[in-house]
Amino acid sequence: MKPVISTPRAEVYCAGFEDVAPTLADGLATLAVLDGPYNCRKAEWDKFPSWDAFRDWYRPHLEQVSRILAPSANLYVWGTDDSASALRELVGSMGWTRRTRIIWDKGLGCMAGKIDTNAIRRFYDLTEVCDHYQRDEWTLSGGAGQTIAYTAGADERNWIRPWLCAEWDEAGLRRSQADKAMGTNGMAGHYFGSSQWSLPTWDAYQQLAAYAQEHGAPRDRPYLVLERFWPVGGLRATYDHLRAEYDHLRAEYEAARAYFQHPEGCGNVWRHPQVSGAERLSGPDGTLHPCQKPLAFYDRLIRSSSRPGDVVLEPFGGTLRAAVACQRLPATEARRAICVEPHRPYIEAVRPSLEFQPVGTAGQPSLFGGEA
Repeated sequence: MKPVISTPRAEVYCAGFEDVAPTLADGLATLAVLDGPYNCRKAEWDKFPSWDAFRDWYRPHLEQVSRILAPSANLYVWGTDDSASALRELVGSMGWTRRTRIIWDKGLGCMAGKIDTNAIRRFYDLTEVCDHYQRDEWTLSGGAGQTIAYTAGADERNWIRPWLCAEWDEAGLRRSQADKAMGTNGMAGHYFGSSQWSLPTWDAYQQLAAYAQEHGAPRDRPYLVLERFWPVGGLRATYDHLRAEYDHLRAEYEAARAYFQHPEGCGNVWRHPQVSGAERLSGPDGTLHPCQKPLAFYDRLIRSSSRPGDVVLEPFGGTLRAAVACQRLPATEARRAICVEPHRPYIEAVRPSLEFQPVGTAGQPSLFGGEA
């Protein structure tokens, strides 16, 4: 299947996601933003007989999204409070951990002309929500993988900690004696234990080695010196090697985590009126799409939850906000969007922004509206 729009920053398919998904490779994207049905029952495509039917419809789509996303990735699911909550257990069963719920506060202006305050029997809902999920390739049971210290200490790929323990044990020394060697209280647990492990500093390493030599069982090769560095090289060469190994481990862990950089001055409540003015897309009969999201939201999601060069997946494209947001990013921040949308008028309305707008020249969309 070929995209109907193909640019360096975006591929857009005019089809259902169920038709396009099988053609997309495993692990292709690192971020997906889902803005599918909400079961609000205001349109035929958004009506489901039950929440179970709603989940059954989403299941194969979520399975494909989970496959297309990398082992470590971010996933955002838009909806109402009811629809997003209805999907939470299903998404979790596919290996995703929910991080937070973003709340879009549209302001009182969205009520204008829509309700009879004398007749309504509930508080009017001014919000939509977006649940943020993450999946990490390298995550230990119990959530320990959320910090480098925990992971590096307990992960089987780290041979340094068990080697240090074996050297100390072969010297016939107790863990408490490591604190005595360094003049500390409890630091030995960070160097020899599996909880909050870290590599000793060079000063601490020298103190441990000297204490083991003085108080440990006699041995030809000095303690805390690797065999490959004895008799040539010694303690400093060993430590430099351990430091390089540990730094590589840290880099490997960071690369295996789902990327996230918290935007400055931003919490989980995003206040923005419904899209209007120049940003609002229109068709022959007026408003083109009833649920158009602010472009600034997608700019924020993409910048915070993916790295330059990454692929962003938008399975239910609508007005293709992910593609337009990627188009506007400067060269140093460039990403590529893959968007799927079966309704051609939406695609054609956005086509000029993707094919004729030079990349990175439209500026960052304002959180107070104004840019198309």
